[in-house]
Amino acid sequence: MKWITGHPKLSAVATAVIVLLVIIIASSLLSRQDSAAGRAAGTVLAAIQKPFALGLDSLGGRLSAAFTDEALREENASLRAKTESLEEELAKNRLGEAELEELRQLRDALGAASPPASPPASPGGYELMAASILAFEGSNIFNIFTIDAGAAAGAGRDTVVIAGGGLVGRVLEANENSSKVAAIIDESNRVGFVIEGRPAELGVCYGDGKGGLEGDMLDDQADVHEGDRVMTSGLGGIYPAGILIGTVTKAEFGKEGSLLHVEIETAVDFKGIRKVALLL
Repeated sequence: MKWITGHPKLSAVATAVIVLLVIIIASSLLSRQDSAAGRAAGTVLAAIQKPFALGLDSLGGRLSAAFTDEALREENASLRAKTESLEEELAKNRLGEAELEELRQLRDALGAASPPASPPASPGGYELMAASILAFEGSNIFNIFTIDAGAAAGAGRDTVVIAGGGLVGRVLEANENSSKVAAIIDESNRVGFVIEGRPAELGVCYGDGKGGLEGDMLDDQADVHEGDRVMTSGLGGIYPAGILIGTVTKAEFGKEGSLLHVEIETAVDFKGIRKVALLL
């Protein structure tokens, strides 16, 4: 009954077919009798057979189309469900790929920070501990942030933090399972640096208070140009030598002093950073 209620058109067609079949069978039986009734039944049978045959052809086509449409609807619904599932899986894979790319960049940064003879996984004798950023804080949300690795993982005050691009900063304080990190763009941070390939070109850089990085060369004869790469010098006892800090975007002598003042574009995108690594 549910099928009939749900398919009224097909039910009507099926009923008509059954009635016609009954008429044809009855006429066929009567036509076999050699009598006036039989001859009349034969005439009726002949008259019915032709349009009925045509009707069956037409009906067959309609039934086929109806069932085909139903099958197509079911197939389309199935395909839609599979498509939605694949799209969801693809979105998850994209997120996975993004995190994987950050970890690849971390690996490359560690390799850059290592002496040539050292393996990338242990730059200058340091162990690598990957961590994720949990939250930003402070007046400038990109200067101070919290990560999900703490004392239990070996982090402590002044533990160096890097990312795929290069130097991120240092740990200010470490709790059991989290740490607060000060980025190099924070005004409280001071980082000794050298110009890549010219170890005699020494300087100190610090946050400019606007989310950027600036510094001063320690030699009044320093020859620094836009595009020079800035690396950690290893001086000061916190940051090991050879980690990329950024690129010089401007170099000029200050009006109030003889030291060459530089502006530096950080290698790390602090607005987009989500993964970091600790050097333990």
